Amino acid sequence: MEPHEHPLSWEALSRIVLMSVGLILVWKALGAVVDIVVALVLTASLKPLVNSLHQKTKMPVLLCTIIVFLLLIIPFAIIGFTVVPNFSSQLPQLLTRIDSTVSQLPVIGHLFSNFSIVTYIQSHSGDILASSGNIILTVFSVIATLILTFYFVYDYERLLNLFLSIFPYREKVKLKGLLQEVEKVTGQYIRGNIIISCITTLVIFVGLLVLRIPFALPLALFAGIMDLLPLVGSALGAIPALLVASSLSPLLGFLVLILHLVYQQIENAIICPAIYNKALNLYPALGFLAVLVGTSLFGILGAFLALPVAASIPAVVDYHENYKQRHQASGKKEDG
Repeated sequence: MEPHEHPLSWEALSRIVLMSVGLILVWKALGAVVDIVVALVLTASLKPLVNSLHQKTKMPVLLCTIIVFLLLIIPFAIIGFTVVPNFSSQLPQLLTRIDSTVSQLPVIGHLFSNFSIVTYIQSHSGDILASSGNIILTVFSVIATLILTFYFVYDYERLLNLFLSIFPYREKVKLKGLLQEVEKVTGQYIRGNIIISCITTLVIFVGLLVLRIPFALPLALFAGIMDLLPLVGSALGAIPALLVASSLSPLLGFLVLILHLVYQQIENAIICPAIYNKALNLYPALGFLAVLVGTSLFGILGAFLALPVAASIPAVVDYHENYKQRHQASGKKEDG
């Protein structure tokens, strides 16, 4: 009588243990993992710019990387030194006007009659100071992500070859193609989203100036930043401008609403298809589901990255199916 072989071998047990330990380590270092993922996403969006500059100018890759990063950082530095002081000086007046407008709304105004955004912020200033440690960690995380991105962009080819070296030779070409497809989708989405956000800020700013709405710059900046969030960002970005305009007159509130609605139609019908160029070929329901899951897992960052991740899934599934077919074919050849 042949001894019964238990299907769960020591090798399988060791794999389960190693996988469990790996998952625990990833969970413990989730903050660092998120920083690495964000750095990889930024790398996918910046690497084509570095490659293009290197091919056109024949300058060293290191110098091209530095130039691209400076071109990325300098506009934010200019905004920080010029726009932020103006924004901070207008913010209290803007919040006061929004409070006044919300309290006068015909349907829900009585619900907010005893609530003030300014008073709430002042009363919770101690909580803001108490969370200064989290703010410092966030700043450190941003700096670490930028440094990681710089090294990923500069050492992209060497890091890619090092990663591919752990896989069998016959899988390297297919896996490299998969990574290039994911990089293309992700990079095009990030670059396109930033460009569209800048266009949103400019169009809304000009529109508010034409309508002579006060606080045009901070309201336009808020709309542009919110537009980075897929699906719901444009609606959220329009709310402060609508409240401020409505506090002046119902007609101005209606005109600001028309401004946002018309721009959103133009963005969805013309700007997005032209910039994304079908990089995000997703059904609206799947896109909404991806944003919902991403937001529930990682908050705003998850919402921002949900669509490129969802758009990359078909390429991953296709690679997995082809992987099984290749190995089934190779197994039949060995049996033959």
